[in-house]
Amino acid sequence: MPSSRHSILKAIMETDLLIVQWEDGHESRFHPIWLRHQCWCPDCGTPETGVRGIRLHHIDEEITFKNVKVHESSVKVIWPDGHRSEYAARWLRNHCYSDSERVRRRVQPVLWDGSISTDLPVGSLTEAEADPAVRLKILEAVRDYGFCKIVDAPTDKAESQRMIQLVGAQRQTHFGTYTLKKKTTVTNVGDTTGPLDPHVDEPYRYAAIGITVFQVLRPSSNGGASTLVDGFEAARRLKARWPEEFELLCNTQVTCQRFDPGNNSHGNMRWYKSRLPIIRLDERGEVCGVRMNERQISPLDVPGDQMVPVYCALKRLFELLYSDDLRLTLDLKAGEGLLFDNQRLLHGRTGFTPEMPPRAVLTSSVDLDDFHSSMRLLQRDLDPDAMHLVLQQGMAG
Repeated sequence: MPSSRHSILKAIMETDLLIVQWEDGHESRFHPIWLRHQCWCPDCGTPETGVRGIRLHHIDEEITFKNVKVHESSVKVIWPDGHRSEYAARWLRNHCYSDSERVRRRVQPVLWDGSISTDLPVGSLTEAEADPAVRLKILEAVRDYGFCKIVDAPTDKAESQRMIQLVGAQRQTHFGTYTLKKKTTVTNVGDTTGPLDPHVDEPYRYAAIGITVFQVLRPSSNGGASTLVDGFEAARRLKARWPEEFELLCNTQVTCQRFDPGNNSHGNMRWYKSRLPIIRLDERGEVCGVRMNERQISPLDVPGDQMVPVYCALKRLFELLYSDDLRLTLDLKAGEGLLFDNQRLLHGRTGFTPEMPPRAVLTSSVDLDDFHSSMRLLQRDLDPDAMHLVLQQGMAG
């Protein structure tokens, strides 16, 4: 039996609106053109497949209803030209565009600082492989917190795809699945042994990498702990303390670049460069993505009167990012790892001393939209209403 949220009390037909009253007291108001355009009958087709017969230029923007009837758990509409449409109650409620429902559908990130160390989101890879509900819980933790610690992971590089496939299909960049280790010729800062300040990876790409899959095969015995910082919390603090600097970094294009001579990737020389804001806002003015990596900021190309203000804003941002109270430090063991949103979280590590056998960790990535896809497919079976939540789109927002 449907819940009161999905049970229609009555539907009232007006000239320019269909008003649906629900048993939980909510009222939805649907415009005729929206309903006609979203008819998913066999003739009209669905946006899910992209096979559609309906065209907007065939619909009068002043279209009205001929007849409306509530039938069991759906609303049936007859249009002036005789076309018939049917809309399931659950579908209508999950797509209601009232202000309150649009707010309810938006995922709100859980912001955090270093104190989260006492209550980490943690998931087991072996349990997730056996139980879709556990896998979904892990992915939703990444959605909400920006990361999840993974245990019971492999220590053999040959099995590294297991953890990647937990999230989705591996994204193939010039790095591939990269083994971080000390090298004689260093063109990747990850191959050094000193401490790394918190940063996002590959801010020089217009299509930034999404979810980072970090796996520890063999840890160092004397350092090399992983660090994480919530970039959204840092942005919140920047806005609260220095709102003008926050606005400046949301609106200033900052160039980041990377030259790869090819001796530590796939043998192909690359030179990437992108010009985007450090902080991305969505249509509601909320932070949805960050690309904060001080090491790869190229010469600023801004009007002269903005040069010093932009540098001051960047300085204040990175002072926040490097503060101890924002940083979470995790001393990961062999067979442990992290899934984290590279367009929200910054990562780094403490320094370590070279030893034999050497520290060995793997890093690879999955696109943000592929991660969202994996989560939706699990929700389709386990929590259908959650499929319709509006997710943060990172730097593409």
